[in-house]
Amino acid sequence: MAGMTPPDLSILIAAYRLRDDVPRAVASVLDRAEGAGVEIIVASDDGTDYAPLLPAGPRLRFTPPGPVATGAHAARNRALAIARGDFVLILDGDDALEGPPDAIVRALRQARAAGAVVLPSLVRDPDGSLVRRMPAPGTARFGLAEWRDAFASLHVLGPRSRAAPFRPFRLIDDVLFDLAALAAAGGTAPVAEVLCYRYQLRPGQATDTAGARFDAEYAAALQIARAGGFGPSSSRVAAVLRRWRAMNRLVGGGGGRPGLGDYHRAVAAYLDGAWPAGRRRA
Repeated sequence: MAGMTPPDLSILIAAYRLRDDVPRAVASVLDRAEGAGVEIIVASDDGTDYAPLLPAGPRLRFTPPGPVATGAHAARNRALAIARGDFVLILDGDDALEGPPDAIVRALRQARAAGAVVLPSLVRDPDGSLVRRMPAPGTARFGLAEWRDAFASLHVLGPRSRAAPFRPFRLIDDVLFDLAALAAAGGTAPVAEVLCYRYQLRPGQATDTAGARFDAEYAAALQIARAGGFGPSSSRVAAVLRRWRAMNRLVGGGGGRPGLGDYHRAVAAYLDGAWPAGRRRA
């Protein structure tokens, strides 16, 4: 790799028991990388060598397989450690990007002009139908204030030079990484015009986890924010985490495991004022 021009964007994929899904995630990147220098770094966390499952080429890179079940945060840190792109973006191994063939280069153009760009999130059922979209179509900018009412992961395409390591959380490490990226950009950024993040609902995902586990992680993250761990924007990050924790308690406060997509459907109903009775967004 010595002497090669650094890529525009490094996409970090943590892979744990996703032999069928990671090739689809990678293809979704390559199909939208027209005109952009992109490297995709796959960090195995299940001992699998994913290279034979993917097309050979210089845009695909891999951390050495070996560590097993260290958690997505640890796998992502292994990928981040070898990333060379000017910008960085998380992509879960069972999710995908959506948009036209030049979607990435257009998002990079926005990010270079503003310091970062927020990708809209599309939550889709297994059949592809749309459950939620955040933010709403036509939203030009998105900040920490708006993130309080998103109640879903939103991914920030931000400079690698300002990317902090992933924190040792099992469920919300990606949320904290992206909140920190937006905070580093001043707390607000433009919304990508055509590049979107597809959050693909599937059995066994983190959002199917009992709410008590999320509550414990939100509590720990709030301690970091209250101690100033997100810099000058720590109080605004804390406001996001408090509200998300409250929503988690409202939707998933019981000890049972929710059904597929139940969280997102309940949040959508809440934001529409349809559930629970008498509670509407301020």
